[in-house]
Amino acid sequence: MEKQLALEFVRTEGKGTPVMIVPPPILHMFNDKPIPITYNAKNLDLDSLNFYNSDFLQYVSDSIFLERYMNAFISHSNELGLIVFLPHELNQFLEQEKQAYIIKIPQMELAEDTMAWEIEEQINFRIRTRVIPINQISLSTWFEISLKDTDTHELYFDEQSINDQIYGDFRQDFLSADIRYDASVFEIETEDIYNFASDLGELHASFLYDLILNTYIWNHLEEDKKEHYIFLHYNDTYQSVEAAEETFIHIDEND
Repeated sequence: MEKQLALEFVRTEGKGTPVMIVPPPILHMFNDKPIPITYNAKNLDLDSLNFYNSDFLQYVSDSIFLERYMNAFISHSNELGLIVFLPHELNQFLEQEKQAYIIKIPQMELAEDTMAWEIEEQINFRIRTRVIPINQISLSTWFEISLKDTDTHELYFDEQSINDQIYGDFRQDFLSADIRYDASVFEIETEDIYNFASDLGELHASFLYDLILNTYIWNHLEEDKKEHYIFLHYNDTYQSVEAAEETFIHIDEND
C-alpha cells in the first residue's frame, strides 16, 4: 500500500510541487583542530587564530561553496519534478495553488577536524591494528520546513563528512619477520570540498523530496497501516521506491 501511494505521488501529485528555498545567510567555517602550542593565546582572537591555522578551510571560498551547494540543490529538485522558487520570486510562489513548501536553511557550518582511522587485519593468527590520524571536513546543516500559509515549522538536521583517503596494507619483512603497515595518504584538496558541496546539495534535494513523498503517503494511509510505517526513499536513477537508509534528522524543539 505504501509503495503504491509512493509511486502514485511520483507520477502525479509530486510533479510540479512548489518549493521556496531560502539559502543560508552565511556559511560558518570552524577549525576544530587544537591551536599549535607555539602560540600564546593571551589577548588573541582564538576563532581567527584557529581559522588561519587550518590546513584547508582558510583556502575555501564561502561564496563558491554556497553557490555549488545551491546550484546542485535547485538542479536536482527540478529533476525530481519540484518547482523551485527563490526569495526574489516570492510573489510567484504565493500565487501557487498546489500545496507548497518553504525550506529555510537558517544555519550551515563547515568544520575541519581530525579523526582516528583504525585498520585491523589478522596476520599469522594475530590481530594487527594501526590507528592513523586523518583530516576530516564536515558540514552540519539545519532546515526549517513548513507549508505555505502556516505559522509553524518543523526543524531538521543533517551532518555529512569527507576525509583523507588511505590506501595501504600490513606487510611482513621476509628476512626480519617484522610487520609494518605501508600506506599512502591522499589528503583532501580544495576542489574535493567544492565537490562535497555539490554532492550535498543533490543529497539534500533528495532528502527534501523524500520528506514530501512520505508526508503524502502518511496523509493518505489507512490508520491501521501507520503503526509499523517505514520511511521510504525514491530512487530516481531506477525510478523505484525502497526503504530509506538515511534522511533528515527531525529535531523536537520542545525537548
